[in-house]
Amino acid sequence: MARTSDPVIDAPAGLEPVIAWRRETLERAGYDEERAERIARSDADLHVAVKMLEQGCDAELAERILT
Repeated sequence: MARTSDPVIDAPAGLEPVIAWRRETLERAGYDEERAERIARSDADLHVAVKMLEQGCDAELAERILT
């Protein structure tokens, strides 16, 4: 499915380490690299994103809900 809008937020350079940490956390939780990157750069709640997978939510659906 093609995305019609991109909710990804361009972050200032100083936030890149935070985004990298968020992405790594999401990948450890089970998100693939691309999906983890998009969620990490969004304003999605990281803890909710991880909990959704822990509770059995599909990663694609979780991303759609979160972003």
